[in-house]
Amino acid sequence: MSTVHLRGIDLNLLVPLHALLEERNVTRAAKRIHLTQSAMSRALERLREALRDDLLVRSGGQYELTPRAEDLLQELALLVPRLEQFWRGDAFFPETTSGRMRLAMTDYAAAVVLPHLIAACARQAPGLAIEVVPWHERSYEDLGAAKVDLVFSPLAVPQGYCIETLFQERFVCLSGKRLVATTKSLSLARFMHCRHISVETEPNQQNLIDRALAELGLRRTVSLRLPFLLPAIQVLLHSDLLLTTPLRLARLACEQADLHIVQAPAELPTFQYASVWHPRLQREPMQAWFRLLVTQICKQHLAHKDQRSRPGNAGDSADRVVARKYPMQKRATRE
Repeated sequence: MSTVHLRGIDLNLLVPLHALLEERNVTRAAKRIHLTQSAMSRALERLREALRDDLLVRSGGQYELTPRAEDLLQELALLVPRLEQFWRGDAFFPETTSGRMRLAMTDYAAAVVLPHLIAACARQAPGLAIEVVPWHERSYEDLGAAKVDLVFSPLAVPQGYCIETLFQERFVCLSGKRLVATTKSLSLARFMHCRHISVETEPNQQNLIDRALAELGLRRTVSLRLPFLLPAIQVLLHSDLLLTTPLRLARLACEQADLHIVQAPAELPTFQYASVWHPRLQREPMQAWFRLLVTQICKQHLAHKDQRSRPGNAGDSADRVVARKYPMQKRATRE
């Protein structure tokens, strides 16, 4: 395979390429970027030669994209807005962005943060695409390799990454009808007497609960281990098992099923949830805007452990705070 050097590529062909692939018509593409039709035809010939692909092929009375052209169009949809933003510098307008944010989350973070976040993005940045991947033990490596843009985690973060604490959380216990609690809280002794469900994001690794018990020289009886929360909730409805889970997630589960919340033993720790990103993205405009939005959403909806709130509340303060720093494009132009 021959090596392609950037200095050997005519970057002036990038704009005609994007127009041709989107318009699928030489005349419309030429008009779009203010070229003559003959100049656009010459650009198409040069692109075909440089890329060693026909790009546009006639099918009936119109042009169709080749498979290579389809792939190029998808890449250009991400590349062109980033290049425009690169030349603009710090200027960033959420309402016109067509970028993508890739997030690494546990099902807990996805359940309690994502609904509010998607609702806010729909209002402020409707063109922004959100991609969520499961949090795993190599998520920080993925962050360093630019496979994800932001990681949500309650665990210790390796050195060299930027961190912002979003909110604090505590554990409670969930039980079904077959294990109806007679008290509002469990002592450590009664907690250890129960049989448990353990929802684990890292196989064969101690989670926050078992780690705290191990420090006390204790090991609970886990009758079911699984990586998914929803099946765990269904099991609770038909068993005498106990599930220890964060408070906010427990409340969401109780809205969906006939479950009971009991206070967990005081020996179980509280923990902080944080967002983590690579230092190279510290000043990247879209990333900075998105982090501010996440912070304001968590502050508004999740900062108080006993607060009940739903996405899409009228007059969200998160919208107002972010809008002050990132005003709409038309408003910025007038000013």
